[in-house]
Amino acid sequence: MENELIRKSALGFAIRLNRYAGKDGLGFKKMVLGMEVLIINVTKLIIIYLLAAILGLILHTAIIHLAYVAIKRFSFGLHALNSTVCTIVSCTLFVAVPWGLQGVGISNTIALAIFTVIISCLYKYAPADTKARPLVGKTLRAKLRTKAVTCSIILLIITLMIPSNEIKLLITLGAVFQCVSILPITYKILKRSERNYETYEQVDQA
Repeated sequence: MENELIRKSALGFAIRLNRYAGKDGLGFKKMVLGMEVLIINVTKLIIIYLLAAILGLILHTAIIHLAYVAIKRFSFGLHALNSTVCTIVSCTLFVAVPWGLQGVGISNTIALAIFTVIISCLYKYAPADTKARPLVGKTLRAKLRTKAVTCSIILLIITLMIPSNEIKLLITLGAVFQCVSILPITYKILKRSERNYETYEQVDQA
C-alpha cells in the first residue's frame, strides 16, 4: 500500500516534469525512480525533524544526523529494506537516542579513543556496498575509503575543538552509527550479502 502510493506519486511528478524534460524509455524510468527516492527521503526527513521539533531537539538531531551523513556519503553501508523500517530506525537513532542522552557528554580522551576505532574500521571495511548498489572498481573503492577516513578525521578534529561535551557525544554517536552499518558482523547479523562488487568483477574477468 505504502510503496504503491509512493510509485503513483512519483509517476505523477515525473509526468509533469517530463513535459519540460522530454524523456522517454529508460530516461523516463530513471526519472520516476529518482522521484521515488526523493519522495521517500523528503518524507522521512519531515517526520524525523517534526518529531525532533516537538521534543525540542532539532539542534541535537541535526548534529548527530550531519555527522552520520558526512561519513555515510563515502563509506556507504547497509540500508533498511523498506522506507517504513528506515524511518523507524532513523527516528530511534536521531531523535530517541539524543532525547535519552540529554545533558550527557564525553571528554576529549573518550572521543579520541572512539574515533580511533572508527577510523580503523573505516580504513579496513569502507566502503561497504549492498546488492542493490555494488561498488564496482578498485579505484572507486580506494577513493571512497580515503574520503571516508579523511571525513572522519575532520569530524574528530571538530569534536576535540568544540567546548561542549554534549555536542562531542552527539558527533561521536553519529560517526558510531554509520560505522556500525559497514561492519561485516552487522551484515551477518542482518543476513545481508557483503562485497557484492565481487560478483560483477568476476564476470568481467571471465
